[in-house]
Amino acid sequence: MSKEKKQISKNLVYRVPVYLTVSRRLLKDGARYITAPQISAITGINVETVKKDLSQICKTPGNPKLGREADVLVSEIIEFGVYTKLTNAVIIGAGHLGSALLNYDGFNEWGLQIIAAIDNNPALINTTINDKQIHGVDDLDKIIKEYTVQIAIITVPKEYAQELVDHAVAAGVKAIWNFAPTYISVPKDVVLQNENMASSLSLLNYNLNLKTSKQKRKTKRK
Repeated sequence: MSKEKKQISKNLVYRVPVYLTVSRRLLKDGARYITAPQISAITGINVETVKKDLSQICKTPGNPKLGREADVLVSEIIEFGVYTKLTNAVIIGAGHLGSALLNYDGFNEWGLQIIAAIDNNPALINTTINDKQIHGVDDLDKIIKEYTVQIAIITVPKEYAQELVDHAVAAGVKAIWNFAPTYISVPKDVVLQNENMASSLSLLNYNLNLKTSKQKRKTKRK
């Protein structure tokens, strides 16, 4: 069975961009070969997990002593993650967060191409941010259909999120990346990814407090 047809775990999907970021950095720094222990040391991911993941991601076997050729590893991770295929996206909401995302130039490396943004602020409409034009809400259908936009990135206040998601889905988008601080609903055939900053912050604080408590206990035992 080919790697493309295998069932890929959700955890591996999350780890693939991490492996690509680390491998690109090592390659840029002049590494000819990259090993699983190197990636493990940088990322904190268990070395056995890294080995298992790379065996699933890569078509080319590594050298038992040297590791995998750095340029080949980067290429195969890109191929595995389909980052060479650009998916068109539109940002709905060009406020502080939307503007920050528009100004980020790294999305193309991960297969995402932001075409334009949508906003209802007259002061923003027909202006540009990082060469991306801001359109009014009335242009949403036209933008989605003209550029075959598949992803809508939602960065509007929570009271407007569901209405604009419904609008985007009706116009043809197939996936929603939701940054609005609220839960939204989509049809079963539409992919939904929620970015809950409150939950992430809560988890960050929990892990920080847990680590601090462990360090204090170690200090007391000395």
